[in-house]
Amino acid sequence: MTQTLKKVLRYLLFSAIGAVFLYLALRNTDFKKLAYDFANADYGYVIASMVMGYLAFISRGIRWNLLLAPLGKKANTWNAIHAISIGYLANVAVPRAGEVARCTSLKSTDDIPVNRLIGTVVLERAIDGLLLLSLMLLTVILELENFLSFFDEAFARNQGDSGNSWIWKAALALVFLGGILVLYLMRERFQALPIYAKVREFWSGFKEGFKSLSQVENKVAFFGHTLFIWAMYYLMIYVVVFALPATENIDPSSGLFIMIVGGLGMVVPSPGGIGSYHYLVMLGLGVLGVANADGVSFATLVHGGQFVMTLIAGFIAVFFVYRARKKNKISNEA
Repeated sequence: MTQTLKKVLRYLLFSAIGAVFLYLALRNTDFKKLAYDFANADYGYVIASMVMGYLAFISRGIRWNLLLAPLGKKANTWNAIHAISIGYLANVAVPRAGEVARCTSLKSTDDIPVNRLIGTVVLERAIDGLLLLSLMLLTVILELENFLSFFDEAFARNQGDSGNSWIWKAALALVFLGGILVLYLMRERFQALPIYAKVREFWSGFKEGFKSLSQVENKVAFFGHTLFIWAMYYLMIYVVVFALPATENIDPSSGLFIMIVGGLGMVVPSPGGIGSYHYLVMLGLGVLGVANADGVSFATLVHGGQFVMTLIAGFIAVFFVYRARKKNKISNEA
């Protein structure tokens, strides 16, 4: 099987996953109600959400540069920010493609080795993952009842019988444990696979990236940007609750719950989180007493705003990266 065919099949699979979730979100939706919500929403809050989303891009670019400095490969700040934007643009088309796209983009403008860039990206993901887990723990503490209701609702909706949802939970747990057992028993065969070498390569990059973190001169700025990024992620979602009458009374704690639920939707490998984000946010808002139609409207406003912002920022970034590459080429030829 050729690499092109693999990419096509992977894209079709991810698109199918997104389509299934989108169907689940829209199957009982009153589209007249949806159109009414879109016509009467306060888009000032949606625009504010888009601005916050781009501020997170900017902060990510600056934070990335702080990691690169100890490696002796500090990039132009705006080139790093544009690389971040291109990475998110790539994720819209193909899930998980953004990490490679942002690294190759910065390589083309600032001539930094991709393997070193990947090391810092892996470290960034590890730090963000730890922060996300911390926020999830905080949300579970603050919104435990809503979390339990969310998972019960998710299983009940898809199985049609809430009384048997425990069976499916147990089945998923067994599949997970069984997968771990199979990997352990076949570990020697697994180590012979090409993917194992890739994992080791990523681990090597992670260690180099972690070394760069220990050498970051301004750690206060690095962790300050990390907190700012996640504050923007929270606010760009929470601010949109005021755009619709049905959601305007959601309190900040419940807003954190919706952020985490939406984050789970973005983890699902569908292009740009389309479908999976809408469905899980709809379920989450349903737990808070918001009607499904209003939940879909809210999810679409948040996701649509960020989608448009990502497209605008991404295409602007492509232009500036192209211009930077052309400028570099002229300088090298001179």
